[in-house]
Amino acid sequence: MGSVVMNRLLFYLIEFVVAVVLVLLYYKFIETRGIKKYTKNNIPIDLKLFINLEKVDIKKINYKTLMRIVAIINAIDVGIVLLMTNLVNSLLLKLVIAVPAIFIVLFMSYNFAGFILKKKGMTKNES
Repeated sequence: MGSVVMNRLLFYLIEFVVAVVLVLLYYKFIETRGIKKYTKNNIPIDLKLFINLEKVDIKKINYKTLMRIVAIINAIDVGIVLLMTNLVNSLLLKLVIAVPAIFIVLFMSYNFAGFILKKKGMTKNES
C-alpha cells in the first residue's frame, strides 16, 4: 500500500514539474519572442491583466523581470490546476473543477505577487 501511494505522489510531482517547465518554455519561445521592452502594442494579455489588476508601475520594474514574474505565476498555476483536476476521473467533472479553479488560483497568485511588489515599492501610489 505504501509503495502505491509513493508511486502516485511521484507521478503527480513529475506531472507538475513537466507542466511548469512546458509553460515556462512556451513563454520563453513563443509568448515573448523578440519583445525587448514594454510598449502598449506588444504587451501580452496576461501581463496587461497583471499590470492593471495590481497597479504595477512599469517605470519602476524592468519589462523582462515583470514578464518572468507573470510566466512563473502562470506556470505554477497551470501545475496546480492540473493537480486539482487529476483528483477526479470524469472529464465533465474535470472541466467543472478546472474552469473556476483557473480563475481563483490565477487571481490569488496575482494578488500575492502584487502584494510583494507593493512591499518593494513597485506599484503606483493611490491617492
